[in-house]
Amino acid sequence: MDDLLLAYGKKDIVITTAGIPDSTGKVMAGTKEMLISAASRMSIKSKALAFIDYDTERNDLLALFQDMQAAGAFQHKLPNYYIRGAITQLDENAIDSQRGGGISLPWLDLGMSKDQVSSVVSMDMNIGETTTRMIMPGVNASNSLIVTRMGDSKEAGGKIGKVGFSFNMSLNKAEGLGSGVRALVELGMIEVIGKLTSTPYWKCLEIEKTNPLMLEQAMEWYDVMTPEDRIKLVQRKLAGMNMYSGPINGVTSRDLSGAVGKYQAENALVADGRINFDLYYALLDADQPIMADPNAKSIAIAAVPRGENQGMMTVKLDSDRGTRPTYRLKELLQAKVQLGADGILYCYYKDTSGTIARIHPNRFSPDPFMKANRSISLPPENSPFQIKFDKTGREQIVCYGSSRDLSLPANLKGADLTPLKVGSMDEIGKAFRAANPGVAEAKLDIVIQ
Repeated sequence: MDDLLLAYGKKDIVITTAGIPDSTGKVMAGTKEMLISAASRMSIKSKALAFIDYDTERNDLLALFQDMQAAGAFQHKLPNYYIRGAITQLDENAIDSQRGGGISLPWLDLGMSKDQVSSVVSMDMNIGETTTRMIMPGVNASNSLIVTRMGDSKEAGGKIGKVGFSFNMSLNKAEGLGSGVRALVELGMIEVIGKLTSTPYWKCLEIEKTNPLMLEQAMEWYDVMTPEDRIKLVQRKLAGMNMYSGPINGVTSRDLSGAVGKYQAENALVADGRINFDLYYALLDADQPIMADPNAKSIAIAAVPRGENQGMMTVKLDSDRGTRPTYRLKELLQAKVQLGADGILYCYYKDTSGTIARIHPNRFSPDPFMKANRSISLPPENSPFQIKFDKTGREQIVCYGSSRDLSLPANLKGADLTPLKVGSMDEIGKAFRAANPGVAEAKLDIVIQ
């Protein structure tokens, strides 16, 4: 990835992180240090990433930087972006295979056994803008890994006359969970940094460029580029190949059309001299370096004044039976929620016994980011997780949304779909409002008859 970032001229991207917390409560790993190590290895030659060590969990990063700038006490670089995420799933012993056998004779006993236990661990990772705390749409990674432990043992025992003898031999091969988490961190970093910088990260993962997901990713990058940016990228790439010597200005010319046509003819493309997606994707995948942009502006982060309106967020929560639904025993809940602007969503459910659990994000829908005015189902559609009413009484769903990244209170960091150590929904609401000024919320009161 370091070579790729160097070839594409990516540099001076300042980042920070508080680490990747474990939402399952079962994994003990220093994910912050793993992220720092991964960022360092990506920047040895390219100098693409600069890491500022700051703990975003204990303080409000934005507020602190604003105070320091106001006092003139902070003269160094500020983070452009911060990395967030969670270990969202750990299914221990998801696959448990055991085989064994033995034989017993009057004078000898033999036995053999083999076992293989596999666990599945999943990690989600996102990147947010430091000043606004907005999670960047599409700059995310969601990966899973199977961690396997295999054992192979043999035992024997016997008797010769009055003298007994025995021996045993065992072989155990274990792939540690910590090593699996490190692999997910490094894989996630490659993906999110690649998406952030619009570099073909799949080349680092040895994924064929014909892979449909990679084509879809490249098409997204191409669609959001302005015509000027597309032309400029082609100019820079062809200049790096010594096929174009004109200005890097984002303006078409006869020289550029000729260089494009020549490249197309040499790479089995339609040689019409036009800039299109096929040309963009071929250039994106080419190994040659890209010419530096002489008009590139350095990335700068300006502090956002406190109280500045970041856009109004709304949360709409209802069910298939309206905003005050009544259900009968054995029926299933069908609820929907949507945000009025792009943002982050968390939802909690309280049953008739008063038990409270987080139902979004969850292991079946792990990304808390939502696009504006796009409804999602609670529980998620086509998932094995359902809410079935088995007692009469009252239940409740409460959802919290924000256009900025939500700071999750400490007492709400348990695993999804697992009882939380909180006394009431009001306690959750107070904690969210205290940690996230301006957070929007919506409630759905449910009656079961």
